[in-house]
Amino acid sequence: MWRYISKEIPPYPNPVEFWVSDVTHVTEESGFDGIFKSEQIRPPESEFSWWDLKINKEAIRSAEERYVESHFPKEQQVLYEQNPFLEKFTTSPLFQPEKSRYGNYRFTFPLTELMKLYKEQNCGGKEPVLRMYETITYKQEIVYTVLIHSPEDNKKFKKYPLLEASERVQYRDGAIIWKAQAICETHHYQFCSGEVQLVQDRAEFYVWDLVSLVFHLPEDSIPCEALKFRRRRLIEALEACDFDNINRSMHSNIVKKINSTAKMKVSELKKELKEDEEEEESKEDDKIKKEEDDSD
Repeated sequence: MWRYISKEIPPYPNPVEFWVSDVTHVTEESGFDGIFKSEQIRPPESEFSWWDLKINKEAIRSAEERYVESHFPKEQQVLYEQNPFLEKFTTSPLFQPEKSRYGNYRFTFPLTELMKLYKEQNCGGKEPVLRMYETITYKQEIVYTVLIHSPEDNKKFKKYPLLEASERVQYRDGAIIWKAQAICETHHYQFCSGEVQLVQDRAEFYVWDLVSLVFHLPEDSIPCEALKFRRRRLIEALEACDFDNINRSMHSNIVKKINSTAKMKVSELKKELKEDEEEEESKEDDKIKKEEDDSD
């Protein structure tokens, strides 16, 4: 990591505050098959279920507006409304939802829905507890993890500070508020005195940060705790994404094949969902028609 940290970094917008209301869980094919077989999400060999923030273009635009409002006078803010700039800097993998390093199957849920589900299924109806968990450093990533657990496990996790004490991450009104410090994987631009300037054509790679949520699902409970979903809801939340073969660990033909298989499987499930919805709609129409005939 030091090789990337020690580089001279071109100026860029920092910090940028994102308000994120959707989270995603990505898995590979065997995990995908297991989820639909059991209609639940839980890690096979761990007591933590990992979720990432889903940051869309609207969230990036909103973050840009907050940044401009807090850094520039009103007369200058009009210029940025006409010429958005932040997407030139959001180049880390977190901002590329069309691909993933962890698999081809992405489930996306509103965080409010997931928290409600966890509260009902794993907290006995009590409010979940959020804590600032471990900070994990990889070669190019710094991951700030937010632990979500049942109030019954307060003693087990008491050494980790409550999320309210964090300066980087908060939870408010159903959204994660993240003050991002490093949003760029590559720096083709720099942000100097409010101006976006092209600095180089050759890609330079740097360290980026991100936030992950980890839901505590104890293995020692009987049955094991999990996040349980109806099959229909799983299909609604599902989308295929391309595998990001960043380390070239697989032959390109194999990557193409698993990407194609994932898109086919997801397409079949979406077709199944559509057919079910059409059948339900047809039954409802028949019911209404029968009621009208009976009233005549």
